[in-house]
Amino acid sequence: MKKLMIVLLVVSVSAFAGLVEFGGHAGLFIPSGYKLEYYKTSPIFGVNILAHMPMFAIEGSVSYVPISTEEMIGVTEHSVSMIPILAGIRNYSGPIFYGGGLALDILSVNMVREGVETDETDSRVGAYGNIGMILPTGGMDVEASLKYHLMDFDFDMAWFSLTAGINF
Repeated sequence: MKKLMIVLLVVSVSAFAGLVEFGGHAGLFIPSGYKLEYYKTSPIFGVNILAHMPMFAIEGSVSYVPISTEEMIGVTEHSVSMIPILAGIRNYSGPIFYGGGLALDILSVNMVREGVETDETDSRVGAYGNIGMILPTGGMDVEASLKYHLMDFDFDMAWFSLTAGINF
């Protein structure tokens, strides 16, 4: 039933939208909250959908971030990754857009500490704000954006994403 609701939502947005664009993006994950102090600037890449309405656009994206980390005392091996899933709206002022929405950040941590391996996956709901620019180029739109993410709506677990991509 849950999958059917998601499919119906996507179909209804497509039916009422004037133009639906799909695309890809890549860029940088930049941690800024002190609770993310062990994380380093890392690459981010993913796919997005943009449904244009008369007064605004609905945006959604799914990304993957293989997070680089600082060395931790007592940890011999570790890997951290995150999948941010975003859904929101944006408004345009010429080629400039701004908006925001809700985010689901799925964080996966695997580490070996003192010979004991732990594997944890955690989901955090939060919000994001977005500002960017779209440059139309012959059938495609080149998009650059800066997003500010709040994991669990907590300023101590905040991060930025600086991305560029192409929408078809």
